[in-house]
Amino acid sequence: MHARSSDHSATRSGAIARRAGIVTLAAALVAVPLAAAAPASAAPVEPFPITSVAFDNTALMYGDESQASFNGDPSMTRVSDTYICVYEYRNGEPSEYSQATPSYGVDAPLQRYEYLTSMRYTQGDVYTVAYGEPLGTIEADDLSCVVPPMDTPGLPQASLTLTATPEAPPLPEIAVSAAPLNLTQGVAFDVTLPITAASAFDFTDEGGYIDAGPPSSAGYENGELYPYAGIEFGYSNTEPGVAPTFHIVGTPEYAGTTTVGFEISDRKSVGYGTLTINVANKAGIVSPISIEAAVDQPVAGANVTIIQAGLQEGAAWSATVRSTPIIVGSGTIALGGQLATTVTIPAGLEAGTHSITVESTNADGTAFSTVLYFTVSATGTLLAVSTSAAELAATGQDIAPSLFVAGGLLLAGAAFASITVIRRRRNA
Repeated sequence: MHARSSDHSATRSGAIARRAGIVTLAAALVAVPLAAAAPASAAPVEPFPITSVAFDNTALMYGDESQASFNGDPSMTRVSDTYICVYEYRNGEPSEYSQATPSYGVDAPLQRYEYLTSMRYTQGDVYTVAYGEPLGTIEADDLSCVVPPMDTPGLPQASLTLTATPEAPPLPEIAVSAAPLNLTQGVAFDVTLPITAASAFDFTDEGGYIDAGPPSSAGYENGELYPYAGIEFGYSNTEPGVAPTFHIVGTPEYAGTTTVGFEISDRKSVGYGTLTINVANKAGIVSPISIEAAVDQPVAGANVTIIQAGLQEGAAWSATVRSTPIIVGSGTIALGGQLATTVTIPAGLEAGTHSITVESTNADGTAFSTVLYFTVSATGTLLAVSTSAAELAATGQDIAPSLFVAGGLLLAGAAFASITVIRRRRNA
C-alpha cells in the first residue's frame, strides 16, 4: 500500500502503535501515542469528518494503480486532526487485516498499486475500505476500533474488484535434451551437463537462464523417501553475452532411477527437457531396488529402497520377496509418477537365492516389473546381490533353493509424462 501523506511530526510527538504487520489500503497513517496525543480539544469533531470515499475506477488489475479521495475532493490531503478507524473487507466480510487501533488523521488521496499481487486477494475478489469513528475517549486513552458489518447504514466506503492480469504471449519453444547422468550412492560429484538443442539459443542480447530441479522434499509424505537427497541443482542466470550452465553437485544418499525437469531460455525462446539420473548402489549396481546391507551383514530386517520414475500416477504397486511369496510393500504411485519408498527384508529366509520383485504400471499404461536377486548364507547374512540370476550364478552362489521361483526380468522404459520443473519468476 502506498499513500501520499503530509508530515505531521512537527506538531505530534510520535506515531500511534499499530498491529504488527498490518498495512491497510486506506493511507499512510501518521499518529501519536494515545497517552501523549492531542489534548481534549482534539477529540473527534462532529459530524464525522468523512462523509464519502470513492476510488477513481471500479476494477483493479494486478500491478495497476487506483486513487481515491474523501468527500468528493481529490485535492484534499488531510481529513481530520483526530483519530479515525479504518476497516477492510473482502467480498463483504471483515478482513483479518482491518485496523485494530485508531489512526491519526488519514491522508488523501489514496494511492494503491501492486498491493493485490499478494496472497491476500485473488481474481474476482471485491476489496472494500471503510471508515468509522473510534470507541472510547482520547482523554481516557481507551480508543479502539470494532469492525462493523459492511452494510451498516452511513458507513463511508468504497470498493474495487480484482480483474485478470493479461498474460504475456508464450515464448516459442525449442526442443532440448540432456544425456543421462550416472552417479554412485555415497560418492561426491560436481558436473556441468551439456544440453542439446534443436536450434540455437542466442544469449547475446539478454543472456539467459537454466533452472532445474525436482519438487521440494516437503511434498514427500507418508513414509516416502526424498529420492534427490544429497543432490543440489544449480540455477544459472547470466548477463548479456554469457551462456548459462547446467550445474549439478552433491553426494547422492539413495540409489535408484529418478528424473527431473529443466528449463533453458534466452528470454526470446524457451526449452523444456527431462534429465534422467541413474544412481548405482554402493556395489555399483544400477537398479530401482537397493538392499541397504553390506555383504556379510544380516539380511533379515535390512531396509530396501525402491526408487523409480516414469510410472503411472495413481497406479497400484507392490513389492514381493520370493522363494515363498511374501508381499513386503504395496500402495499407489504418486508424486508425478515416481515411486520412492522403503520396505524391509523379512526374517526366516532359508539359505540360498531369493528375489524381490517390484511391479506397477508405466506412464504409457504398459506393465512395469523389475527384479533384484540376492543370496542368503546359512547364518542369515547377505552373500551377493545382482540384477541377473545368471550373473549371480557366475559368482558360485546357490541359485536353486527348494522353493525358488525365478521372476522374469522386465526392464520397461516409459515416457516420463509428468515432470515437475521449478519455474521462478525472472526479470528480463
